[in-house]
Parts: sequence; structure tokens; C-alpha cells
Amino acid sequence: MSTDTRYDTQSKLDFAMMYAAHDAFRRDVARLITAADARTGDPAAFRHGWADFARYLTIHHTAEDNSLWPPIRARVGGDAGRVALLDAMEAEHAVLDPLMDSVGEQLETGDTSRLRATLEELAAALTAHLAHEETEGLPLVDAVLTEQEWDAFGQEQRRTIGLRGAAHFFPWMLEGASPQVEQRVLAIVPPPVRFLYRRQWRPRYDRKSPWGPSSRA
Repeated sequence: MSTDTRYDTQSKLDFAMMYAAHDAFRRDVARLITAADARTGDPAAFRHGWADFARYLTIHHTAEDNSLWPPIRARVGGDAGRVALLDAMEAEHAVLDPLMDSVGEQLETGDTSRLRATLEELAAALTAHLAHEETEGLPLVDAVLTEQEWDAFGQEQRRTIGLRGAAHFFPWMLEGASPQVEQRVLAIVPPPVRFLYRRQWRPRYDRKSPWGPSSRA
């Protein structure tokens, strides 16, 4: 049993990987705010951390837009409440995109005077979206999608990340996770991935993390 009740919720589909990714996004956006502080922040850690955060959030939301919400929309037909929820999910993604672009532009131009303020705005929008998705979006996913359709959503992300990319993605996602959550997520993946994660990927990631050893739980 994990210490986070979300991971133990009884559902037709297994959302453990989704919850772990969401938690990683929440973790990163919080520490990016600290790193973006003009007086006490860490610009090098910010740039490194932002690259990971932006890449994985883009992959995650692109897969939702391509492989998750469209098949659900096709199933719900004229159900006004469910259509409104799907519209809200898309609208929340649309709010995040310009904020992400703004951070990228500030880093590119070197004018980072508003970087922390932009990150705080991004954090507020992102955490609200993730909470909305978990409380209302995932129950709809569970009610409407088949296991094969849910796996297609995961497959799109796996294809984009690739096996080589998995060596960084899994330790990034599980950085700071409790041992119970780590075990719960690793139970989903094939044994060779678990072996590589424990013996090679996580130790290498920890050595190179810009956030230092204190970032692990």
C-alpha cells in the first residue's frame, strides 16, 4: 500500500503512472520558483530543471491532446456535462502554453526580471489543472476508455521518450517519491526496466541532479 491514497483507488484503469508524472510536475514547478529568485536563486539549476520539466510536460500534454481526449470526446456524444469537462481540459492546456513560451523567451533573451512571477503564474495554473484532471478528468477516463485505448495514450509517450530517454525519465519522475510510490510505479514496468532503474539509471541521475542530494525523499 502506498502512503498516497490516490495510488490505491480502485478503478478499471491503472493511473499510478499518471499520478507519479503529475507529482513530478508539481515538485518541479515549486523548486523552479525558488531557483528563479533573482537574489537567492540558482540560474544553472533553473535552466537544467526547466529543460526537463518543459520537455516532459509537453510530451504529456501532447499525448493527452492526441490520444486521450479525442477518443473520449467521440464516446460521450451529446452529454453536455462531459463535453464541458473536455472543453475545460483543453482550455486549461491553452492557458499553460503561453506561460511556458514566456519562460522560454525570457531565458533566450536573458531578460529574466519577470521569471519568478511567470513561474508563480504557471504554478497556479498547472496545479489547478492537475487537481481538476485528477478529481474529474480521470474518473471520466476510467468510465469511458477501454484498457487498450488507455494503453495507446501511454504508448504515445513511451514512443516519444524512447528507451534511451527512459534512462532519464524514470528517475526524474520518481525523484523524491516515497519508497511505496516508487515500488507501486515500478511494478507496472517490465523487470529489465526495474533492474536498470535501480542499478544504473537512478544512481547516475542522482549524481548529476542539479538539485543536489537533498531533493530525494
